[in-house]
Amino acid sequence: MPRQRPIEPEKPRSEPEILPPTHGRRNPYQADWYVAHGSSRIFLARPSAWSLFSIALLIGLIAGVMLAILLGTLLIVVPIVALLIAGMMINNALRGRLRR
Repeated sequence: MPRQRPIEPEKPRSEPEILPPTHGRRNPYQADWYVAHGSSRIFLARPSAWSLFSIALLIGLIAGVMLAILLGTLLIVVPIVALLIAGMMINNALRGRLRR
């Protein structure tokens, strides 16, 4: 069996980024929401009143559409179920009379 080489540690693929000091801020990463993924960073600002209102309006619109779909389905299903029940009752009554 051939002799294996010892495993060497992996060398870094890039050098670390040196950030300059901030001007006037004590904490450069102070934000309302901070998302870190790998080497990229995303800073998000606090949402305004208009954005919150539009999000609430969008959620209400989606809920209204879902309610309309559910009520429409209910309005279609109820008469079908009523017709099936009526048909079964008529079938049962006719079968009872035909046996006699």
